[in-house]
Amino acid sequence: MKKLILIICVCLPVISFAQQGKFAVKGKVADLNSPAKLFLVYNGKIADTTTLHNGAFEFNGAIDRAYSAYLTLNKTGKGFTSDNYVKFYLEAGNITVDSPDSLAKAHISGTKNNNDNERYKNLLLPIERRDGQLEAMDSNATEAQKKSPIFLHKLELLNKALENDRKAANKKFILDNPGSLVSLDALYSYAMYSNYDDIAALYDHLSPDVQNSGEGKDYAQEIQKMSTVATGKIAPDFELPDINNNKVSLSSFRGKYVLLDFWASWCPLCRQANPGIVATYNQNKDKNFTILGVSLDKPGARETWLKAIRHDELTWTQISEFKFWQSKVVGLYHLTALPQNFLIDPDGKIIARDLDGQELSAKLTEILGK
Repeated sequence: MKKLILIICVCLPVISFAQQGKFAVKGKVADLNSPAKLFLVYNGKIADTTTLHNGAFEFNGAIDRAYSAYLTLNKTGKGFTSDNYVKFYLEAGNITVDSPDSLAKAHISGTKNNNDNERYKNLLLPIERRDGQLEAMDSNATEAQKKSPIFLHKLELLNKALENDRKAANKKFILDNPGSLVSLDALYSYAMYSNYDDIAALYDHLSPDVQNSGEGKDYAQEIQKMSTVATGKIAPDFELPDINNNKVSLSSFRGKYVLLDFWASWCPLCRQANPGIVATYNQNKDKNFTILGVSLDKPGARETWLKAIRHDELTWTQISEFKFWQSKVVGLYHLTALPQNFLIDPDGKIIARDLDGQELSAKLTEILGK
């Protein structure tokens, strides 16, 4: 259930790729009629709009290169909307769109990158089904189960296995398709819970054409930024208010091993992971080890945050600025999903990351002794 949620906007990144020529994007979205409208969005703007007739539509034009693009639907016809959309690759050729109901379920084919994208989605389909099952298992849990460390640990293990399989599938696609623009999307997904060295190695495997595309160049810059929080680097310092509104800095913990734990009260996976982290903390809190919890809670969620801290028995220092994904720590640590954590040594150096309770316990036993 660890997913990066992408919000579509009209400021889309451009892909520079050798795909010049005319394009035709046509197909069918259910049986929708006027006033339902479909928008074609690429190159940083709404490029075209059409009204659906029995679900059918068509866009035509010419491009100087391939673009990362979106189709977005508004059933009321009143204007641009981003709540019903699908990403595809606008490139020279005939592109076919077929959707029985929502755009999210559309099959898009006819050109190389769109065909590659269909193969990629099919590769991930079994994993997405498991993801849905785990989400249902979590949402349907009883109050007793939600308070049970055994149940929460079971969910944590199932989710960890799911994410390991997702990473393996993304890695396989990238290695098998180094010349596909879709491999950049697979790399984005892979990078959410991976270390810098692994991400950089997969990027280096991509073809020169993909690396030199607009998105490829942008991502190279992102990878360079990721290197600032790679294992062995000094953790960037920052300061945020704690539960008593006192400013607390990361550097104030120098001299101790500290787990920098990014979480939020709204994050189910974080809450599932907390019992294991709590157990490890209680076993090691007198051994020159502590935790600094940094929440990405939303504006106005202070009471919800405090309630979660009490409920999950998070007795270590907790800080937050209640800015959700706009928090300054997001860019500083290149966070794309939750939970994430960094283990930092007494000198402020990052020595490990993304450890669950058992992995953290084993690492602390290694460095602190039994």
